[in-house]
Amino acid sequence: MNFAQFLPINLLWIGLTLGKALAQPASSEFKLVYQNTIQLPENTERTFVDYGNNLYFVAKDQVVRRSLALGFANVQSQKIWQNIDQILAINSMKTVVFSQAQQQLCFTDNTLSNQGPCIDLQEYDLNNVTVVAASKRPDMLWLYDELNSTLLLFNFVQRQIIQSVSNLRGILNLRGEPDLMENTSALWIFTNSGQVIRMDDYLNAISQQELVFSSIVPYRNGCFLIRDHHLYYETLLTGETLMEGISTLNSDNKLHISGNQLIIEKGKALEVFIIQEK
Repeated sequence: MNFAQFLPINLLWIGLTLGKALAQPASSEFKLVYQNTIQLPENTERTFVDYGNNLYFVAKDQVVRRSLALGFANVQSQKIWQNIDQILAINSMKTVVFSQAQQQLCFTDNTLSNQGPCIDLQEYDLNNVTVVAASKRPDMLWLYDELNSTLLLFNFVQRQIIQSVSNLRGILNLRGEPDLMENTSALWIFTNSGQVIRMDDYLNAISQQELVFSSIVPYRNGCFLIRDHHLYYETLLTGETLMEGISTLNSDNKLHISGNQLIIEKGKALEVFIIQEK
């Protein structure tokens, strides 16, 4: 893993930050158009949104899957889903259900019916995987194992580890709990201490920032984030821009991205916005 590039990256980031401080605030390249509000089903404990325009509402071991585009819903309840920490769409026909407590990955089709046996991560000497992310590469998942702070690219079809790097906390000076998300531009690492790190396909760090946010999601080459009751869009090159026309937010709100839709989770409701080019 090549981390020699970190010095020039940090110098570049400092230079860009100083340049932005002297420049006039840029207008956002996007605008948000309100579409609708969706009420969460009764007794919903956790909500997940995937990149394929699907919502997942979890209540104990029951999952309700609803299509944002078509509106219809599937309901499934299985005892193997004792604890659900994440639900991710791999493609339109395959979904993964991750349990941190059980250290397992289970796979379903688009009706939430089981697809084969679950994968026990402990069989790969992974004992404390805390977060999983879908990769843009077919048949791949990103895993972060807190033991030795290891980041792995896992082929769930061949059932083997393709890439890994250990001591990520030491190498990147990670502070707090990391979260992983990948889009077409990068693999993003966010920590609850405010670190935003982008990595390329070879696990090289290509940028690192310190931001203040209560919720954050990547979109294209930047991120939408909530801070101080407002919504912003931040990129390394253009800096931070305020998204106008969004009702007051608070630190309990959560952001989701699905295709060209930004979804703001507010208590028992989801506000859906279309992201449009200006």
